[in-house]
Amino acid sequence: MKILVAGSTGLVGKTLIYECLQKHEVIAISRRPFKFPNNVKQELIDFNKDFSLKPADHFFICLGYPLQLFDLIYMRPKIKPRFEEVDYILVTKLAKMAFEAGIKNISVISAVMAGKNSLNHYLKIKGEMEEEIKKLSFNKINIFRPSHLLGKRENNVGLDVQIFEKVTNIFGKVLPSQLKDFKNVEAKTLAKNMLTKALNDKTGVNYYSHKDFD
Repeated sequence: MKILVAGSTGLVGKTLIYECLQKHEVIAISRRPFKFPNNVKQELIDFNKDFSLKPADHFFICLGYPLQLFDLIYMRPKIKPRFEEVDYILVTKLAKMAFEAGIKNISVISAVMAGKNSLNHYLKIKGEMEEEIKKLSFNKINIFRPSHLLGKRENNVGLDVQIFEKVTNIFGKVLPSQLKDFKNVEAKTLAKNMLTKALNDKTGVNYYSHKDFD
C-alpha cells in the first residue's frame, strides 16, 4: 500500500513510520530534513508556498501545534491563531488537497470530547476540523480521538507534564469502563491502531477512541 504521512516528524507520525509502516511504500511530508527508514521517501514542503500532494492509497494527517498543558484548559489569546493555523487551517487544507489528488482514504487525529459547539477552544477547533473534513467525499474517513498521548517527544516535556502523566497514569488504572476514553494512550498504541483501521474494509466516517484500540 502507498501511504502519505503529514506531521511525519511529530510524536505520532514518527511512531507510525518507524513502528508500523516498514512493509509499505511511504512518502513522509515534513518541513525539515529528517533521517527516516530506507523505505521512506521524504517530501520537503513549505506550507506557506504552493505545493501539491502525491497520489496514495491512504493519507495519515498527524499534525498538531505544540501546546502547553494549561492551554488545553484555557488557551492563551496569543496562542489561538497559531494553534488554529495548524490544527484547523493546515489540516483541512491538506485534506482537501488529498481529495483533489485522488486519494480515497484518510486518517486524522482529533481529541477526546472534540465538538464544534464545545466551550473549550481546543476541543471546539478540533470539532470544527472534523466537520470540515467530513464534507469531503472520501471513501474512508477515520477520525481518532485519543486522550493525552504518551511517548518520547523530540523536546523534553516540562515538570508539569511529567507530574500530570504520573498522576493520570495511576488514576487511569482504576477508571470505570465508561470512562476508558479518558485514559492516557501510548503513541505506539495509537499508531498501530491507525494502521489497522486503515487496512480494514470499513468505509464511511469512522470515529475511534481508547475503547476501540487493541
